[in-house]
Amino acid sequence: MSWRSPWRHRSLVTATELLRRLLRRLGVDETPLLRRLVRANNRRVRRYLAAAPPRSVLLILPRCVQRGCCRVDRSGSLAPCRECRDCPLGDLARLAERYGLEALVAYRSHVAFAMARERRPDLILAAACEDRLLKALRSVPEIPALLSPLTGMARPCVDASVDLAWFARELQRLAAAPPPEVPRARHASAGL
Repeated sequence: MSWRSPWRHRSLVTATELLRRLLRRLGVDETPLLRRLVRANNRRVRRYLAAAPPRSVLLILPRCVQRGCCRVDRSGSLAPCRECRDCPLGDLARLAERYGLEALVAYRSHVAFAMARERRPDLILAAACEDRLLKALRSVPEIPALLSPLTGMARPCVDASVDLAWFARELQRLAAAPPPEVPRARHASAGL
């Protein structure tokens, strides 16, 4: 079974962008729409994963989660964060290690998309601002992604918070998923 995202269809992308423009023109906050689209995507991905559990998962986080004390380098690896207790990246690095996942910090959204395309995981778990989550759905529709909006920030793009409980629940759900069923070979000579 292969992942078929509705975001591959140009008509959905165009209709969503027109609706967002209309909301902005009317002075209406688009955040509820974006969150609804992300929730709908997450439901679709969970249904897909029930039939096709992932073998590889990539955790991608935005740089705005990083605190001033953070040692994440441009490669984006969270490995240096495992011992840190000063920001959410340390918690996520330990969580990723517990489940044997690769976890990265992307300094820009296009870098996150390139990371995903390069590694080709079966699933992406990511957090970002709502508009960046929608951009992810449009930009990398070939890879299923469970997405979570950031839960707050000190000021735009600085000291953002993530929903650690959400990540823990999703990883626990994935760990509890049964392995994919392997079809049995049928042998004509055995009469099976």
